[in-house]
Amino acid sequence: MSAPLPLDSRQARIARHLLSEAGPESVEEIATALRLTTRVVRYNLPSIETYLRSAGLRLGRRRGVGIWIQGEEDRRAKLLSDLDDEAGPRVLSTADRKLRALAVLLDRAPEPVHLADLETELGASRATVRRDVRAAEAWLENHHLHLQHVPGVGLVVRGPESDVRKGLLALVLEAVPPEVLLSQASGERAAAPVEDRSLGVASFTAQLDLGAHRAILLDQLREMDENEAGTILATLYLAIVARRIQAGRTAEFQSGQLRSLIDHPVADVAGRIAAAMDRTGGVVVGDSDIAAITEFLLGFVEVGERPVGTDDDEMEPIDRFVAAAARHLHPSLADDDQLRRSLAEHLRRLRVRLRYGLPVSNPLAHEVRERYPDVYEAATRIAAEVAPLGDTGVPADEIGFLTMYLAGSLERNRLRPKIRVTVVCPAGMATAWILVSRLLAVFPQVDVTRVVSKTAFERGPDGIATDVVVSTVPIEEDADGVPAVVVSPLLRERDIRRLSRLLGEPTH
Repeated sequence: MSAPLPLDSRQARIARHLLSEAGPESVEEIATALRLTTRVVRYNLPSIETYLRSAGLRLGRRRGVGIWIQGEEDRRAKLLSDLDDEAGPRVLSTADRKLRALAVLLDRAPEPVHLADLETELGASRATVRRDVRAAEAWLENHHLHLQHVPGVGLVVRGPESDVRKGLLALVLEAVPPEVLLSQASGERAAAPVEDRSLGVASFTAQLDLGAHRAILLDQLREMDENEAGTILATLYLAIVARRIQAGRTAEFQSGQLRSLIDHPVADVAGRIAAAMDRTGGVVVGDSDIAAITEFLLGFVEVGERPVGTDDDEMEPIDRFVAAAARHLHPSLADDDQLRRSLAEHLRRLRVRLRYGLPVSNPLAHEVRERYPDVYEAATRIAAEVAPLGDTGVPADEIGFLTMYLAGSLERNRLRPKIRVTVVCPAGMATAWILVSRLLAVFPQVDVTRVVSKTAFERGPDGIATDVVVSTVPIEEDADGVPAVVVSPLLRERDIRRLSRLLGEPTH
């Protein structure tokens, strides 16, 4: 008997299923049991049949009955055992490949990665890898990183080193089950099942020496529980910092921020952790990375441990803030418990940063003020009226954050007032009603108060209030300063992007 030809991981799953079943099954039943499509099962059956023949078995088929394996029981049992021991080539799903691609791109950042390298890593064609890279690109954007395609060089992840580290941390937490991380930190070798999608990222974490970094943490922060989730999170962060430093990547801070972190009392703990990393692993941690560890510990120790909402003194200013928001914006805000929880958590974090002189910045402040001018104005008045931070005062950038929470509550509960829109068209009205239907479908927050011809519009005001003018033809500027946007009657993608700056986010 010749040696069986290798099967990939998907084919091995189908073969194991058939070998484990005593009777025939339809293709539909096999696909359902293995969570595959019938097309995938049928496509892989010829390879499985060849594999079975080389092992002295046959694949039986009968219309209306199903598929089964024919042959001696001892051969079936031996082949089933061999399949359990073999590690054939893995067939990765789209989600698998995206996670592996992200692990490679982030670990190499800011060095380029060639598509050919990803083809080898993912075991997929160039076209498939390109699709996976697009999915990875969207993930990176959501984590404040950018994927740059450099002709002749490759793919490069762009962004601050601190965001690359956070990206690696988020990727591992998303892809690797906690029990696998715990076993790696404990020095155990956890056997992952063949279909475990985390294998690619788990192999990355296996290189981080989580056990040594957990020991450092437990030695320097003796109050920590070695098995709790927070300890594993901090361990993982330290191990990622060590790997990045060894690759020549160090954190960067502005001089004032660096000094405030280095002078912070928690920096003493971070310094002891850095010294231990040098002693045990030869990782030389400079001032900027001690500052990065300090910043992490500030969020982890001072903010991450205590539940929100247990202290009446802490909730009292939140209650006053929400009550004022209900008066200024909408009465229903008074009943939004999620708004209360979000504000309480944010306010507690803000107090920590202000107490230790850490910078408060909101990169979206300008955009938020432009998109929600009415809410921003209300947030400014409420902050001055309630003074949630006491005599400290609310930093200007913080008004932007308060606006985001209030606007989010209004949008979530559909409490935003309708935006009044005038639609202008040429003399014929057919294009106008196409545009009206598209506007209402894409921007449900819009109220089309009137539809007029260009001649009627330019004749002068008719007493109907409007917030935005949307026209299919160029028009004279409104004397009252009402913004006007010229769009296609079909409301194409570029038109939606322009309108969203005035009307808010579209529904799709």
